[in-house]
Amino acid sequence: MTKVLIVDDESPVREAVKLLGEWERFGVTIVLEARDGREAQTLIEQERPALILSDIQMPHCDGIELMEWVHDHASFAKLVVLTGYDEYSYMRRAIQYGSFDYLLKPIDPDVLNDTLARALGDVVNESSGDPISQIGMFIEQHFSEELSLQGMSERFYLSREYISRRFKQQYGVNLSEYVLTIRMNEAKRLLETSRQRIYEVAQAVGFSDDKYFRKVFKKQVGVTPNEFREKVQRQA
Repeated sequence: MTKVLIVDDESPVREAVKLLGEWERFGVTIVLEARDGREAQTLIEQERPALILSDIQMPHCDGIELMEWVHDHASFAKLVVLTGYDEYSYMRRAIQYGSFDYLLKPIDPDVLNDTLARALGDVVNESSGDPISQIGMFIEQHFSEELSLQGMSERFYLSREYISRRFKQQYGVNLSEYVLTIRMNEAKRLLETSRQRIYEVAQAVGFSDDKYFRKVFKKQVGVTPNEFREKVQRQA
């Protein structure tokens, strides 16, 4: 489940990038959006996108601040600077913080998709050489199945102790916490976008007991699934 995050305070720009990107071709399943760096940071922590396309000039937390934050806190993600400001100082800062590339607005579709191909190709190549990243990707793709440390040990021929230690180092949480985060994020998405009943949402994200799902959801999110859905509907 490859995710891309577009960060720009202008809605038409975000929509243009979404329309111009050949996402299916690159195996991108979810395209996320944020209006500024502060909102982006929250999404990056929750969703862990493989690639971030970020504007420079934004309110609250601009692109340079976001690049610094990604460099320090989200090294798993590649970042492409997306801006209409063709100034060397911006490019220099982008290079300083490890930006993968630098694209100027208005966005050229061919240039955008060439950049996406190279950036996401790098993500795949890097992940394929790292067994812990492979485990993370497996969890993202199979979160509705029964997942355990023992199961990962048997599937990837690595000791439970090694996986446990390295996974915590790389992802900042243990494996079970990561699985739970993935499941809760998907549950919230389904509650927001579908009409599935609560027990159907529970099954879709790997819970056979919907009562237990409701209990876990409330503990993690702070409200019950029904309350969460009602809140989203009121805000719509």
